[in-house]
Amino acid sequence: MKSFIKILVVALWLGNYAANAQSYVFKVLANKGDNSVKIEGADWTKLKTGQSLNSGDELKLSEEAYLGLMHNSGKTLEVKTAGSHTVSGLAANLKSKNTSVASKYADFVMNRMSDDEGSADYRKSLGATGAVDRALASGASIKIMALSSSEIINDEVILRWNEPKQEGEEEALTYEVTFSNLFDETIATETVDNTSYLLDRSKKPFAGENFIKVKVQVKGEDLKSDDYAITIKPEEETAEIKETLEQLKSEIEGESAMDKLVMAAFYEDNDLLLDALTAYEQAIQKAPNVPVFEKAYEDFLIRNGFTN
Repeated sequence: MKSFIKILVVALWLGNYAANAQSYVFKVLANKGDNSVKIEGADWTKLKTGQSLNSGDELKLSEEAYLGLMHNSGKTLEVKTAGSHTVSGLAANLKSKNTSVASKYADFVMNRMSDDEGSADYRKSLGATGAVDRALASGASIKIMALSSSEIINDEVILRWNEPKQEGEEEALTYEVTFSNLFDETIATETVDNTSYLLDRSKKPFAGENFIKVKVQVKGEDLKSDDYAITIKPEEETAEIKETLEQLKSEIEGESAMDKLVMAAFYEDNDLLLDALTAYEQAIQKAPNVPVFEKAYEDFLIRNGFTN
């Protein structure tokens, strides 16, 4: 009898734990603006990143606000309209469908996010995206934010590198990006005036190339990066990844900044770091000046050793 009671107590505890774990409707992943929340039965308070929202809660968004919400199913929702919103109303706008894969990678995102978006601490790592001191200083270097050999599965990936340090008066730098094939034959040389290049392997002269070597050099200077190899992940190794990717895309809209964040988590989990970097940058492009996206990107770069 005692054993039965003990089992019953444990079962009830586990049941309550599971219910509580899923009791929230949304979690706040991104929060820009002077936004507030009214918890059911309480007064209005400042909304915080990482906060849980329940069906009886209300939200009030300021002008030009941005709110990125993660539903307990794993689906994402962006809210940009100023004024009042009910959590139950926002939840009703989500399409009902299976979200098993989205939920997994939403959890990845949630586990890596924090509520310190309002602090300036994350900006200490801005050097990782090129916002460093300017002009060819002694020991200046160029490092492409990638592994020395990187596999990709998408046609388009963003190549980014640091801006080398300078001394004295600031000067705008121009770069030559050289692409070669497996036989070290030059495919193309592109001149850019920023620290990134969008590589589209579906278009000439890159179409059909399964191996592309990249080198970046400051135009008119001897300073250049090491060689970085980009290869297309073999078909026999991508079947399961692509199947899961298609399922993930079917579970989310795929075009919002929040969705790009979930996609980035998927790519990183599968060691497709250039695809992940591209998804992070797309998230920032879709929701500019939202600190939490910038911080997530910075953390990704640091986590994978892409900083100086």
